[in-house]
Amino acid sequence: MASDVAKAAQLFLAHSGFVRGVALRHAPYPGLADDVAQQVLVEFLARAGERDLTTDVRPLLAAMTRTVALRLWRERTREMPDVLRRLAEHVHRLAEQRDAEPQYDDELAALRRCLDRLPDKSRELIDQYYFADRSAAAIGEHLGTRADTVCRAISRVREKLRDCISRSLNREAPDA
Repeated sequence: MASDVAKAAQLFLAHSGFVRGVALRHAPYPGLADDVAQQVLVEFLARAGERDLTTDVRPLLAAMTRTVALRLWRERTREMPDVLRRLAEHVHRLAEQRDAEPQYDDELAALRRCLDRLPDKSRELIDQYYFADRSAAAIGEHLGTRADTVCRAISRVREKLRDCISRSLNREAPDA
């Protein structure tokens, strides 16, 4: 039993930075993150004999840290005045939304398909302006036209891309 606790302590120390990072993500302020990390250590060591410590413990530590953070947050907010509690919960929800993975995969795939469908001249214009980071004036000079003409052309291409992406996403959306 003592060897399990010693091994668990070593594992925790090896992953303490990871635990602290997860705690900071789920705890609304740094002082609470320290409390979360300490509580995770206590709970991890208390159940050291029940766990297989030969596998990767990061998923376990991440789940434990999230659970402890939410529990400690609920306990702390119960002690707050009502107005402060509502504000704290609002800030916590905003932090959770910020940490959520952006859902741009469908939009990026549609953009790529739409870029591939553009005529060569339009695609070259977009490549030069956005990917080669050339100014409208430089593109206009290269093409023998004015910068404002290039800007209008880029604007029209962007509008076509917006329409194409919108149509593409509406076709892929499941029927309600």
